Amino acid sequence: MRTTVRVAAVQAEPSWLRLSDGVDQVVELIGAAGDQGARLVAFPEAFLPGYPWWRWIDTNQWNVEYSTRCRENSMTRDGAEMRAITAAAAAHGIHVVLGFGERQERRIYMSQAVIDDSGELLSVRRKAGLNSVERKIFASGTPNLPAVHHTPIGKYGALSGQENQRPLLTRALRADEEQIHVAAWPGSPDGDAIGPESSATLSRMYALEVGAFVLAPTAVVGDAAFEGLGGSRQPSGPIGRARIYGSDGGEVVTPLGEGEQGILLADLDITVEVADNQAYDSIRTTRDRKDSLRKDSAPTRRGSRRVAAGWQSGPDRWALPASLGTYPGGTAAC
Repeated sequence: MRTTVRVAAVQAEPSWLRLSDGVDQVVELIGAAGDQGARLVAFPEAFLPGYPWWRWIDTNQWNVEYSTRCRENSMTRDGAEMRAITAAAAAHGIHVVLGFGERQERRIYMSQAVIDDSGELLSVRRKAGLNSVERKIFASGTPNLPAVHHTPIGKYGALSGQENQRPLLTRALRADEEQIHVAAWPGSPDGDAIGPESSATLSRMYALEVGAFVLAPTAVVGDAAFEGLGGSRQPSGPIGRARIYGSDGGEVVTPLGEGEQGILLADLDITVEVADNQAYDSIRTTRDRKDSLRKDSAPTRRGSRRVAAGWQSGPDRWALPASLGTYPGGTAAC
């Protein structure tokens, strides 16, 4: 039986450092996606209250002021703002993946919430692998493996920013047979902070590696993100482009224009993804059997490296013991 799911990737500019306006914006976008038949809508990384691109500007006094505003405009996972968002998901019968700044006492985390179509908050995951600039604002979450949510619309999971290129995390999602993946990106004021089209390239590579559909919501970054900076930054115009990829790495739908605000919609045939995964798994199983035969026939050499306790070899060699510790090659971290 063929299963088709309509999904939506948000391409919009956040309501920078204005939490109340941002929540209203999220509720409105959820409604717009639901009204167009989407069953899943994905938001960019740290969409509430907006990714702190201002932290890249070398103005210490300005950074202190806006770091305080960022904390004040972050929300809790169980507050009135989250309840308004979960209520919108329930009202429109749509699953939501939302990136937000999560406040806990004086700390804030880069978190990603997953909400189902009944309005239940399925999970909130705090990003652990922060880059050097993010660590100046956000606290690091506890390293843990991401979950794949098994739902009537399929098996989907989510990661934020550079997490989408971390093998430990991507392999964990593939091991749980992820069908739809949300690769949330914060956009960039200069097109792409890492390099030309890097976020698009990483999203496409994820689709090819894992064999899943990939939604890549991206924030539009305009001059409003730098209000108060004065004349030290030249206006560049709105930049940001969301994409949706098939399990073969090809674009499922033509993207919106660069910097255009809206919702990118696509109908995904989950049946095709399942068939691709089964074919890939068949090839991988054959390869692993051959590797096993070679290992069994090879003589054991004295002084070979010992495997750490709890580490699994074979096709599930990326699986870690319940308590994250060390593994051959380094320390387990997200």
